[in-house]
Amino acid sequence: MKVFVAVLFIMHVSQHASAVEMEVNDKEKFIVLPCQVKAPVPTDLLVEWRRSDLSITVHVRRDNRDQPNDQNELYRERTALRQDALQSGDLSLTLKNIRLVDEGIYNCTTRRGSTVLSQDAVQLQVFSKLKYLKERDVFIGLFIVTLLLLLVCVGYIGWTIMTSKNKDTTAANL
Repeated sequence: MKVFVAVLFIMHVSQHASAVEMEVNDKEKFIVLPCQVKAPVPTDLLVEWRRSDLSITVHVRRDNRDQPNDQNELYRERTALRQDALQSGDLSLTLKNIRLVDEGIYNCTTRRGSTVLSQDAVQLQVFSKLKYLKERDVFIGLFIVTLLLLLVCVGYIGWTIMTSKNKDTTAANL
């Protein structure tokens, strides 16, 4: 059992290590996630794009037809493959109206029957100005809290020194 788990872990790590990395701003209208196979492709080929990090179906083309009922509702009407994808071998996925939740690992898998013919992975990172501002605000907040703590410590040390001098001066006057 331990060997099986180790093999699955290695497969999982190697799958992510070989992924094409892409970056996009969440304000972009679309991005094209690459997937190429040798053309021409048989028309009975199943092309499936999935989010491996969420285990959801992003886009399916079966028998040279898109299958919108097979995809997760998060991606409905936001994905497309080229019309000539099987003739050209370009199975790249166009993802429209980019959102922060689109960040993740996408797998393009081709199958004929139960046989997997190819599999490509794309790691998509989505950046947002709002995300940057939130991170910056957290940094500024921590900086201010640190300064306040430092001022409190300095004030306490100063107060301690002043009260001990007052005690010493009072004791010396007696």
